[in-house]
Amino acid sequence: MKEYFNFALQSIRHRQLRSWLTIIGVVIGIAAIVALVSVSQGLENAIEEQFKNLGSNKIYIVPQSVGLIQVLDSDLLTEDDVDTIDSLAEVESINSYLYEKTDVFFGKEDQFIGVSGLESDVDPKEVFEGQGIELEDGRWANKGERGVIVIGNQVAHDLYDKEVVVNSKLEIDDEKYKVVGIMNPLGNEEDDTNTFLHMDDARSIHDTEIGLTFIEVVFQDDINVAAAADKVQKALERDRDNDNFEIFIPEQILEQLGNILNIFQVILGGIAGISLIVGGIGIMNSMFTNVLERKKEIGILKAVGAGPSDIRNIFIVEAGLIGLGGGLIGVVVGQLIAFSIGELALAAGFLYLDIQVEWPIIIFGVAFAFVVGMVSGYLPARDAAKLLPVEALRE
Repeated sequence: MKEYFNFALQSIRHRQLRSWLTIIGVVIGIAAIVALVSVSQGLENAIEEQFKNLGSNKIYIVPQSVGLIQVLDSDLLTEDDVDTIDSLAEVESINSYLYEKTDVFFGKEDQFIGVSGLESDVDPKEVFEGQGIELEDGRWANKGERGVIVIGNQVAHDLYDKEVVVNSKLEIDDEKYKVVGIMNPLGNEEDDTNTFLHMDDARSIHDTEIGLTFIEVVFQDDINVAAAADKVQKALERDRDNDNFEIFIPEQILEQLGNILNIFQVILGGIAGISLIVGGIGIMNSMFTNVLERKKEIGILKAVGAGPSDIRNIFIVEAGLIGLGGGLIGVVVGQLIAFSIGELALAAGFLYLDIQVEWPIIIFGVAFAFVVGMVSGYLPARDAAKLLPVEALRE
């Protein structure tokens, strides 16, 4: 085996340009597989982290038409709905919100962004930090504090020509609100361009006295969330006399997203696998050319006692080394590409991709490249092993 490796390495060194071009084909395939699978896995990690922060004992209730058409006042949730839910024994606490986009002025410049009201009887710090959200600068509004606003990261740094800092004043509906806190980037534009203030201020801005955009319900520990959610739905349908609302359970949504992401990973892996097959064909082409160029060397080896299996093994080992080299370089390049995509996504304000070094993917990539190399080299190696010494030497 040592001699097989020596022969293979000498051949690769003597044909450096062709060897590198062949290796690059494998590198592209492996890098594509590692990068695409790592990015999709990073997306899955990020989504799981987001849902983990939401909590496994919570549900979210929204009007049925949210996200599709403009919600009518009659379709909005109300404080009466909050009272209905709060009467259930399984409920530990409720957080209700009023959200709508409106013009927010900073100086003479305005942006059409989200303005959210947070219920007056809750502590904003407990609500947000309970979801894993922290501040970049400043403080949270105090419980019941009016005339102040906490802003998303993009509102502070990206939306206006001049940066919005703590103690700046934003004007909404001819009223000025003091910025007391700037949130850390959350990784999605909807949240990072949102603002939060007292519910009564939000009601004045959005001109609604009882309407709510969505309700967060926190159940007691050791409660079956699905069963409790079903009980909430029946209570609301009874008291509202309609079913124009939707209930979202984070774990169910996460499970559905996981299935979608698994399909996504298979598709991406298949697309990248095509690149690797092309790399394997490149190895086979290079090895066939190698056999034709080295007939004299094969004849001499056979003349001094090398058997067909020796000749075959020399070419298979060489093809395997080319695949292995391409695999090792490919996994490094693929991880670098994946981390770069993660940084670009974060800089562009998209969801933070929790990309990590996935060792199973690394090991699979290297092993797969090695196997593809050896398989691609088998047919040329078999042809080389069949050459007769006299015919080879005649060349």
